[in-house]
Amino acid sequence: MLFLDVQGTLLSDEDKSLIKGSKELIEHLNLNNIPYVIITNNTKNLSLLKDLRLAGLDIKENAYLDPFCVLSYKIKPCKVAAYGANAFLQSLQSLGYKLEYKKPEAVLIASYDNFSFDDFASMIEFANLEIKIIAMHETSIYKKNSRSYPGVGSIMAMLHYATNCKYEVVGKPSKAFYEQALTLLQKQNKNAKFSDVLIISDDFKGDLLKAKDIGMKTALVLSGKIKSTANLDTNKLDFVYSSVNDYLKEIQ
Repeated sequence: MLFLDVQGTLLSDEDKSLIKGSKELIEHLNLNNIPYVIITNNTKNLSLLKDLRLAGLDIKENAYLDPFCVLSYKIKPCKVAAYGANAFLQSLQSLGYKLEYKKPEAVLIASYDNFSFDDFASMIEFANLEIKIIAMHETSIYKKNSRSYPGVGSIMAMLHYATNCKYEVVGKPSKAFYEQALTLLQKQNKNAKFSDVLIISDDFKGDLLKAKDIGMKTALVLSGKIKSTANLDTNKLDFVYSSVNDYLKEIQ
């Protein structure tokens, strides 16, 4: 049974094309009735599942999860101070959330490469007012144009250091996200449990460490943000592959 990351694992960080073996891996899983869930920290595109299918990944029903899917369990549509890319803000509004930066009911934070210090100051002010803060995920870094940018996890670490605030995480690697993914997996195999799951991702810190802590087997692919295991605690890894194509060869 598998949890499969998207960016850097199934899709290239460089041009969003399918990484070699991605299409064939999904076909193999479908053909052999192997339970899987596609897990992603996408917070921009509400149609990502449709886009992945159009790109050639024949993802079956009830086998996809992103932070938007979990958000409504944490907080129903309400007035929010949201920070992230325009696509994120637009997606929130499409889901019924209203943008409010004076008296919000919650603060939502996603990835963005153009945050200003004024944005950070506002986050700090809301944190000091003890307004509910939700991180859309907790990725340490993300890749764009071959450069590494601080992910939401890094921003939340800064915010916590500045204010000692508490916050919730709806995407990876929160237990709430993984539990929701397990619920989807159990629709394919009712006896599925975390110890049955192999999670494959290019994000050691942002995906695999906490997955290992709750009992999953972990596989790092070197096709995304990490190119070698140097300086990583390899005791937390069960497998390392250059890409999902190597994993596919192993299970065929």
